[in-house]
Order: sequence, then structure tokens, then C-alpha cells
Amino acid sequence: MRVNATRSSGILLKPDDDFSPTDLKTEPQTAPQADQLGYQLGDRLGYRLGYHLGDHQTNHDGGGQLPGQGEHHDNREHRLDRRPRSASRAHIDVVLVEPQKAENIGAAARAIANTGLGRLVVVRPRSINYELMEAMATAHAIDVLSSMTVASDIRSALSPYRLVVGTTARPGSRRGPVLTPRQIAPSLLTGEPPSWVALVFGPERMGLSTEDLRYCHKIVRIPTARRENSSLNLAQAVLIMGYELLIAAGGEPPAPSKVTPADQMAENRMYDELEKVLTGIGFLPADNPGHWLMNIKKIFNRSLLTKGECDLLMGVCRQIRWAVKNLNSLP
Repeated sequence: MRVNATRSSGILLKPDDDFSPTDLKTEPQTAPQADQLGYQLGDRLGYRLGYHLGDHQTNHDGGGQLPGQGEHHDNREHRLDRRPRSASRAHIDVVLVEPQKAENIGAAARAIANTGLGRLVVVRPRSINYELMEAMATAHAIDVLSSMTVASDIRSALSPYRLVVGTTARPGSRRGPVLTPRQIAPSLLTGEPPSWVALVFGPERMGLSTEDLRYCHKIVRIPTARRENSSLNLAQAVLIMGYELLIAAGGEPPAPSKVTPADQMAENRMYDELEKVLTGIGFLPADNPGHWLMNIKKIFNRSLLTKGECDLLMGVCRQIRWAVKNLNSLP
């Protein structure tokens, strides 16, 4: 097996059409074991693996030391390979810890693209099926999948980040203060330039463990209507966090432009036409049409008609009057 050390902090996977994701280990690993697992994944998948080891790059071709052998894994410096970014939330990456389904990885990638977040980092996934991930990500999030990094353990995955935010549905007394996505979102967007941030999500079944949460500076819980229904789909959770960050960054669509209500002259002309046509067809009594017309005016007053809308309604009224006089000419 050949390893090209060209990427950072984990494993960069490239698709292999012959791969069938079966029998991948998911039990907790020590750091050296986790790196061995990373190489095992790459060997089984037929993918190219990339490790960035500090400031130097090495090639491994069937011999020498694997990461975790010789120099201890924890002492190795990890850096994420970064490209220039301009989006206001692109410094915020999503880290999925031991996701169980490839479909959820793809759906999470789509949520990242929808809300303008940074990169996707996956820690020890149970399965990597690029076709399933791509189907859920759709064409709009292929770039997110193509730059996805697969890390062999949570410690190395999180080592480049200045701020780590963990998500949980199970707040406990020892898990520290728990914030909502809306409460924490503004603080993740500050700084010039902003610090690299990791949003960490746990496995679908159990979420982040207490041990995983010890790597996190902040804890977030997404509110739900009832505590017993607090579990969310993995991609849903990513989307909610991304949405709150989008809104906090000023990504909310602009409010509709203010309309200029019609002046009294335009309104009165329209109401005169309306009174004529409604009286002519017998809807309003001829002896006191203005009194009954007030109820109709209340409906229009709630929406503050513009001059253009008054002109439109005048045209409708005139057409109705013409049609009443020329019934035999109608198609």
C-alpha cells in the first residue's frame, strides 16, 4: 500500500467503485490503534490516504513506521490544509464522530453547503459509501464531500481548532452550562480573523459521550418540544446549527421593501367605481350604499393599497360594468 502524505489531520478518501463497506471496526481505539485503523480503512477502500506530519511530508511504501509507531501519536502536530476563504461562516467546520450511516454523512454535507459552513471532518465512520453519500448530498454539496477529511480519532481531528463546540441531547450536571444554537451563534462569528471553530456531533444512536465532550469548550443542546423527544437526525442537527449561524451572520433575507400607500384621491376614485358596480348588480342597496361600502373598505384598509392596486381595481370595476351592459357580446 502506498500513502501520499499530502493532506492533513487524518485521511483524505477518494472514491473506489469496487468498495463494499462491511466489517469496519467501530469500537473505541487507542491512538496508535486508531491510526492503524485509518490505514486499514484506506487499504480496504482502495483510497489514497493523506497525512500532514508537522511541517514535513513523508511517503510510506510498504515499510517504515506507521503513524502511532515510534514517535508517540499525541506528540505529532496536526494542521488542517486550508485554502483562502471569504464566506463569513467558512471558518466553522463540522466534525461527525463515528457516524453510522453514509447517507447521514451525505445529508450533513448538504446542510453544510446550504448554510455556508466550512469543511466536513468525519471521525471513524462505520461505513464509507461514496455513492450513498453523493446521492444524499446532491450536486450542490459535491465540493463538500470532495474536500472531506476522515480522521482516525477525535483528539487528532480536533487538534487544529481554537474553539470546539459539542452538541448533546442529554444535558447532565457534569456537562457544564448548556447553550442553545441561537445563544452561541453570535460568539462563533467574532474575531478578525475569526478563530477556527469545530462543531462536533456524535453518533446517531447515542450522541457524544462524556469523554468526547471533555474536548469541547462549549456545549450546545437544540431545544425540542418535549425532553423525551430530544433526539434529532444527524443532518437535521447540522442544519439547525448552520441556520442559526447563517441568521446571526446577517444571512436572513432582506425585509420586503416598504410600499407607498395610495393617496386619498386614488382611493376615492377606486371606491367610487366599486360603489357604482356593486350598486348596479344589486349587491349594495341604492338608498345608502356608502354605509355598506364601509365594511368593504375595512378589508382594503388592512393592506394599505398602492396607487397601482387602486388603478387595477378600478379597471376591474369598469370591465364588470361593461360586461353587465353587453352580456350578449360575452364569449
